[in-house]
Amino acid sequence: MYNNSLNNKLEIFLITFNRASKLENTLKQLLDISSPIKDFSITIIDNNSNDNTSLVVQKYQSQHNNIQYIKNKYNIGGNANIVKAFYKATKEYVWILADNDDYSWENWNQVEKEINNQADAIVVATYECPKFDIAQLFLQTTFLPGVIYKTSNIDDTVMGNMEFNISNLFPHLALSAKLINEHKNIVVLDAPIVLIGKNGDERGNYTYTRGYKGFVHPLQKGMSWISGYANSLYLIKDLKLRNYIISHNRYCTELNSAKLFFYRDRASEQNLYNYLCVFAVLSVWDKIKFLINFILYLTIYKIIFVYRRDSFKFDENKHIVRIDLRLFTFIKTKLFQITKKIKGVY
Repeated sequence: MYNNSLNNKLEIFLITFNRASKLENTLKQLLDISSPIKDFSITIIDNNSNDNTSLVVQKYQSQHNNIQYIKNKYNIGGNANIVKAFYKATKEYVWILADNDDYSWENWNQVEKEINNQADAIVVATYECPKFDIAQLFLQTTFLPGVIYKTSNIDDTVMGNMEFNISNLFPHLALSAKLINEHKNIVVLDAPIVLIGKNGDERGNYTYTRGYKGFVHPLQKGMSWISGYANSLYLIKDLKLRNYIISHNRYCTELNSAKLFFYRDRASEQNLYNYLCVFAVLSVWDKIKFLINFILYLTIYKIIFVYRRDSFKFDENKHIVRIDLRLFTFIKTKLFQITKKIKGVY
């Protein structure tokens, strides 16, 4: 049985924009009879959708009196909508969800336990192996729905940093960075609650500028995930710790690695500004390494590049190391792979 008294402690916000079908799938899961949060306060913040999002919400509001609906007058951008949700949080804990993820409730009892234990944050997604080290933990917190936060840690400075970091894609890292800087109690669940959704049906329609028409600021339009993350790393106060995180993003792209130059998401992201953002946050030694790697990328690595790729299969608790070969920048093949069980992590 779940502890329904937690609905007085935890409130949920769900940010959405023009994803009516995905939103409906999310609401079905959150409000299912088996869901432990079906009676919790759920506030949907609609970023001025022009599809049938409002009709989907009305359907569920007619069946559930715990759903509130706010529709923004303008599309303020997904990142600003995140900050708006934090501003509106009033209960002891806040959980901000997206409109396209899936949920598994088997481990909800651990969430209840940690809320009652007054944890400062509860990490409820584990696909980046956040128990492994601080680098993977901070990387995991980029996934907004993956963390339940204690609102007493939100203050003027956190909100100011969130406002500033809207342009860096991850305003919520202002809060997770504060918890790390102040050595707060961040608990990682043994098994995930949130399973990250896919955005494949929106290929070519950039997540951070969806719905915008006309001229969009080129730095915003061309901002890459990695440069936004690099700029957000300034929120980590301890320089030694920041440098460790930079060089130990096992399952993403280490910012001091030559792999950075082969990172491909959108063509517009391959611009000088994004590379300069990464360069600026690096230590002196890593800046030198960056320049050497860039020269090699323009010469030898254009012909042949051998590199390591790490991944984590959280459902099997396995760490996978692949050595790949890239020829003439676009021909890729796997040389060999090593799979090993991670002991004592999950």
